[in-house]
Amino acid sequence: MIQTYRPNVGMMIINSEKKVWMGKRADGEKYLYNQQMPQGGIDLGETPDQAVYRELKEETGLTPDKVKLITISKHWYKYDLPVGHKKRKTGLKGQRQKWFLFLFLGTDNDFKLNAFQEEIEFSSFKWMNLEEITEVVVPFKRGVYKQVIREFKPVIDTLILSPEAIQKP
Repeated sequence: MIQTYRPNVGMMIINSEKKVWMGKRADGEKYLYNQQMPQGGIDLGETPDQAVYRELKEETGLTPDKVKLITISKHWYKYDLPVGHKKRKTGLKGQRQKWFLFLFLGTDNDFKLNAFQEEIEFSSFKWMNLEEITEVVVPFKRGVYKQVIREFKPVIDTLILSPEAIQKP
């Protein structure tokens, strides 16, 4: 069986305090590391741009008017799933991800975690400092998170997030 990397998109959503949205996985009660940023597969015939807005809505309930795209990763990042992982047994070696940095324009009430899927991805969420997020994600994703932070942090650091600056054009 040929093992492949599933094309995927990831979203780093930051608020006006430059904190990162981290969702608690709905199946996370049984895991020590149960937080992550939204991510999801790119469907056949779908572009990364199309997939990211579909996944944004499915996983967080947000519509495009609640976010402002800041930048897209220059690279595709990948991680391997651990041996024995249920998806790996189907021939999937891991995920290959294009990451999107969004500025959140709404209020926390705009998140509807159970509005668009029969099986929800996240049961709750919190805003975390950029430096904290690698400590709460599963170890096999930490390398990608560190790479994404390394790429996006200089951009985040330059953002001026006054009320005028965060208005959607």
